[in-house]
Formats: sequence, C-alpha cells, structure tokens
Amino acid sequence: MRAAAGRVTGRRRRTWIMALAPVLLLAALLIVFWTEPLGAFRALEWLTPQVLWRVETREPLVALSFDDGPDPVHTGRVLDILAQHGVQATFFLIGSRAERHPELVGRIKAAGHEVGNHCFTDGTTLGASSTEFVESLLRTERAAGLQGDPKLFRPPGGLAWPHHLRQAREQGYRVVLGSAYPHDPSHPPVAYIEWLVEKNLVPGAIVILHDGIADPSRTLEALPRILAAGKDRGLRFVSVGVLLGEGTPPLAQAGR
Repeated sequence: MRAAAGRVTGRRRRTWIMALAPVLLLAALLIVFWTEPLGAFRALEWLTPQVLWRVETREPLVALSFDDGPDPVHTGRVLDILAQHGVQATFFLIGSRAERHPELVGRIKAAGHEVGNHCFTDGTTLGASSTEFVESLLRTERAAGLQGDPKLFRPPGGLAWPHHLRQAREQGYRVVLGSAYPHDPSHPPVAYIEWLVEKNLVPGAIVILHDGIADPSRTLEALPRILAAGKDRGLRFVSVGVLLGEGTPPLAQAGR
C-alpha cells in the first residue's frame, strides 16, 4: 500500500512540475527581457552572429543611439542635450520622416552625429516581401543621405527575418541592435530607464533610446543623468561607427 501511495505521489509531483514548467520558463524569459543581464548577450551573439549587439574594446567608449526620428519637436531637444554634454550619437532614421524633415537630418549631421537606416515607415517589416524590404532600405538611404562603409541598419522593433538581414548585408549594411535598451517606447518609469542603462554601461556597450516615439519625456528626463553616470565612470559616449572603429566585434560576430 505504501509503495502504491508513493507511486501516486510521485506521479502527481511530476504532473505538477510538467504543468509549472512553461510558467516558470515564461517568468524566467520575462525577467531576462526586463533586466537584460550582460551575460545574456553572449548567448544572443552565438544565436545571431549576423547582428552586432556590442563591441569588444579596452577603450572607455560606449555607443549612444536614438531610433524613430527625426521628430520636429523631440529630436531637437535630444540634440540640445547632447551638445550640452559634448556627446556624439547615431540616429537611426525612419525614411518617411527624413523626407518630411530634411532640415533636421541636416542638423543631425552638422552637429557631427551619425545617421543610420531604420526603414522607410514606422512599424515592423516582418510582413514585407524581399523586394519591398530592399525598396524600404534604399528609399530611406536616399532620404537620409546615408554614406559610410559599412552603412548601419537597425531593424524596426528589433525584429527581422534572416533573409532580410542577408539582403541588408548585401546592400552594404551592418545590422546593429544593442546591449542597453530600457524599453522606453513602453513608457517605463524614469528610474527604470536610468537603472537599466547605467547597469549595462561598460566599454563597448550600445545604448538604444528613442527620440521619435509619441512621448519621449521620460527618455529626455533620464538622458542627462545617464550621460552624467557614464562620465563619472570615465566613459565617453560616441557613435556606433566610432565604436566599431576603435574596437572589435565579438568573435561570433566577426563576419558580416
């Protein structure tokens, strides 16, 4: 009787474990998603060797980047803050917005900042055909006057099909994401934005923020404090291109 009861208890325990496993896995993934432990990026580099997440460097450099602009109100405010701190950055531009605001594109470049490609329209490109994707890249390239070798591309929403990434590389682009992204389009508290970025501020990090979202007020509030924290650690904020020139991508990402 005891043996039979033990077998029943064992089966129940295994059933509970099997039922809880998906919940525990989801909880673990959510924790990683919102905390972005630095160790997780080694796994990402291994899984996606065609994407640049960070750069190996002994120099005290961190790349700063902004997405979804240019915006006629908020991009200028970001540029003012960067100028006050003597900081350079990379702006990944949406092509349709660059077409509407060429004066802002010119202002970004005149201030010594770098521009990258964030496709032509706001929103994911996952539903785009290969032809549509390349057309979006090239139209944005013309609108933003992109130059450089390599040119820089950040997939909208951080998502793209492998064949789209291959096509971007064929057009001379380096695919760039980042290792310090505080999910500012979701409007988290300012304290979270600061905490997430500052904890991942190590040499070679790539910070992702947004100037083109509807309400970047929290980002704008956090930005001066992030820049001050980097300076206190002896770090210098530069564009992605400068960081690439001073460092080396991790071995898993050495090829384009």
